[in-house]
Parts: sequence; structure tokens; C-alpha cells
Amino acid sequence: MDPMLIMIILFLVVAVLFFLVLNFRSNGENQKVTGLSPVSRQHLEIYQGQDLPVWLMDKTKNKISNYLENGMVMQVEAMLRPGLDYVVVVRSLLELGTNQSFEILQKSFGKTHSKDPLEDLWYAIDITNALRQVNRDKILPEIVTYLCQRRELAIAPLFAAEIVSFDSFPELLKSPIPQERNLAVVVLSMAMDGLQSGISLEVFAEAKIGSLYELVWDNRIQYNCAALVVLFQNGIKFLKRYHGMNEILEQELQNPEDFRWQISRLDSLELSIKSYLSNAQIALVHQLEKSSWGEHLEVLRALYSLKCAPPVSAWEWLADPGYPYKSFVWELFAFEKTNKGQALVTTYKSAYRFKNFSWFYSSAKSKNMEKIALAKCLRHHPGIEAENCLIELANCGVAGVVQEALTSLGWWEPVNRLEVLKTLHKMRNESKLEISFAATAALARLGERKSLQSLAKNLLSDDPLTVHQTIHTISTQGISLLWPELDQLADSADTDVAIHAREALAHLSEDL
Repeated sequence: MDPMLIMIILFLVVAVLFFLVLNFRSNGENQKVTGLSPVSRQHLEIYQGQDLPVWLMDKTKNKISNYLENGMVMQVEAMLRPGLDYVVVVRSLLELGTNQSFEILQKSFGKTHSKDPLEDLWYAIDITNALRQVNRDKILPEIVTYLCQRRELAIAPLFAAEIVSFDSFPELLKSPIPQERNLAVVVLSMAMDGLQSGISLEVFAEAKIGSLYELVWDNRIQYNCAALVVLFQNGIKFLKRYHGMNEILEQELQNPEDFRWQISRLDSLELSIKSYLSNAQIALVHQLEKSSWGEHLEVLRALYSLKCAPPVSAWEWLADPGYPYKSFVWELFAFEKTNKGQALVTTYKSAYRFKNFSWFYSSAKSKNMEKIALAKCLRHHPGIEAENCLIELANCGVAGVVQEALTSLGWWEPVNRLEVLKTLHKMRNESKLEISFAATAALARLGERKSLQSLAKNLLSDDPLTVHQTIHTISTQGISLLWPELDQLADSADTDVAIHAREALAHLSEDL
């Protein structure tokens, strides 16, 4: 894969992960992962262009060759174990270039299990990248399924970009097996999401994504409506991003003509896609209310992508002890146009009543998932009930919940300003950096001079990573008071900084 695939992955992974604020969903939960494992660091360096040591590659290839010449295939397979040597072994097998080495790679896909799910995804990317380079697509359906089961991990869009670049990916979109072609649509949607988050635009041309959209559109009746909605919504968002700063984006392209050709194919579908999306909301809500719970998850995801409020029956689902996707429903209330803060808090509080045995027996993980989702939606429902609930969650002691609650404070003028400031100042002194930082950002939203000055100073740092981290923060934390400072960076001589600043401004404008 082109080393530029990580051109702005600093925005997507390094800037976020390295700053200890990696977010990824797990059944609706925003989990926080602090720090990077050595394997993740190694892969980020590789994807930024760092080569593996030649002596190590030669040594590994010789060892593998000796094993294979003596029929010791199991010993070679055993070399593919978790750790820093994994990618070395994969690339050595690739460079050996024999059918036997390729068969070993195919057989080993998904078989490695470490304690870190992010590492496992890196290992899967290593093998997928190797198989793509030699056009070995026999297990492509298996690869797609593997990714879709881990779609909430931060580097899933990077993996998706690798998958859609297979020459045979269009055939998977036309698979006679409904599940295979629907999962292929999900992967294409993830790749498009990554293209809006920093993955190199070279992928758009290399994978012929404009042509893939045409293929899906022409056969749209064969796909799941919910999966199509997310894909089409990502396509419209991508076009908006591109047309808003096409000149600066194309400066980094090696083959701008190929890219423009693929863009033109997506452009030609824009009006039709918008018409489809405008009619999709009613159909999705109807599907949600009539379908079984097992079919709800994909529909809820589609409604979230459209920023749709949940149907009236959502209140019944939240009150039902057995409903499995409450976190997703909570998040949809962020798009409710009328203030439901009191009702939301009351519904949440009712779960604490001892007679509600579902709460009593549910796992700590599922409880925290609900708390995090509740905190996210309460940001959009200002009032004393929401404010008191967020303060309570900010003091609960569970890092992920605390961080999300702090992230949801400061979006409106506090009803009880002294109590809110007391909580934020307390949490700013926390030893966990992600919590301290969330509190600092909330104080900046409320106009605290110290926090604003600190962030403004970081925008002028000589360290590119610090600048990108700060731009990311201002954007995701809604610190609109620093709009003028961000606007100045939009014309920066540094192309990466200029792109990031413009995208941050666009993100801020959407939140206003």
C-alpha cells in the first residue's frame, strides 16, 4: 500500500491515540484506550514510510526457507505469533513469493490472538496487505467478515481501505450471497469514512471508488437499505469535503486525473443519492418499528448517520429490561429537536430502582455503556436535570464515563455555574491525562482565559504533532471561541495543517 496511506493518519490515529484520547465504539460504548502498544507504534512508523531492517528481513527469509525446504511448515506457522516480529515474518513470506508461502499467509489470517484487539487488527492488516499485493483473494469474504465484527476499532477504516483496493472487490459487491454483498457495502462505507478522517485520497482513485458507487447504485435493490444509507451519506459528506477544498487536497495526489475521473462518477450520482436519502428516514423508522430486535442495530446506525431522532417507541425500548441496543437509542436522542432532558434523566434514574432487576443483574460494562451514551445525548438537552446528571456521572469514578460527562459539560451556560466549575477544576487536576484534558476543554468552552490561552499557544507550536492535536481538540470539543485562531491556520503554508484546520472549521460550523 502506498506509504501516503498514513499521510494524515496522524489525525485519525497518531494525533488521537498518542494524545491518549482514542475513541472507539463497542456496542455503543465509547471506550478509552490510553497509550499505544509497541506493536501499534511499530505499525504506525511502518505506514509512515519507515523500512524494516534489511538484515532482519534477510535473516528471517533464510530461516523460513530452511524450514520449508525441510518440510517444516508448522514451524513457519508458529513464527506468526503476536509481537514485533509478526510483520517481519509476513513480509518475508511475501518476498519469498512462493505458492506455499502465500498459502501459509491465507491459513494464518485471523488466527493470532493477543490481549490487545487493536494489535490483532494490525496483524490482520499485515496479511491482507500481503495477499492484496499478489492478488490472492480466495479468503476475501472471510477478511470482510472479520473486519465487520471489529468495525468499531479506531483503525478499522484503514483496514477497509486495504480491502476495497483488491481488484476483485467489485465481484464481492455482486456476490449472489446477500450477507456477503451487504457486508461488502459496510466495508466500502468504512473506507469512505476513513477518507474523511485522513486516509490518503490516493485510495479513492486506486480502488476506483467512484465506479464502486455506480455499481452499488445500479444494483441498490439487492442491498440492505440501512447499509446503503450509511454508504450514501458518507459519499455525500465526502463530496462536500472535496469540493470545499479541492485545490489544496489535490496538491498531494500523484495521479490527480485518475482521482478527478472517479470523483466525476460519484458527482453524477449526487442528486439521485440525495433523493434516496431524503426518502430513507421514513422507511427506516417504519422498518425499525416493525422489525424484530435482532434487526435493529443496522437501522439504528443508519438513523444515526442521518442524524435522525428516534421514533416514539424508543421510550418503550429504553424501559424494556431486555432491549439490547439501549446505548444506540440514547445516542439518537442527541438529534431530538425538543428538550427532553428531564424525561431522559427520569428514564435513566428509573433503572436504579431495586425493582428493576435488569439493572441489578446487568454487567458493569453494559451499565457504563448506557452511562456514556446518556452523557453524549444530554449535551443536547440543556437544563438543571441534565446538568446535575452530568455532574454526577463526572464524579462516578469510571474513567470512560467521567471523560464523556466532562466532554458534555460547558456546551450551554450552566444553571449552577459554581457547581459545574467546581467539578471541572477538580477534574482538571486528575492524574489521568484524558480526564484532565476533557475538563480543560470544557473550561475553554465556558470561556476560561487560562484554558483558551493554553490551546491558542499550542496552535503556534513548532511541533507539528502538538499543532494537529490542538486542532483536533478544538474541532471535536466545540471550542468555537478559538475560531479566529483556527481560521488563520486554514491559510498555513504547511499543507497538512491547512487541510486539518479547514476540516476543523467545517466540523465546528456543523455544531453551531
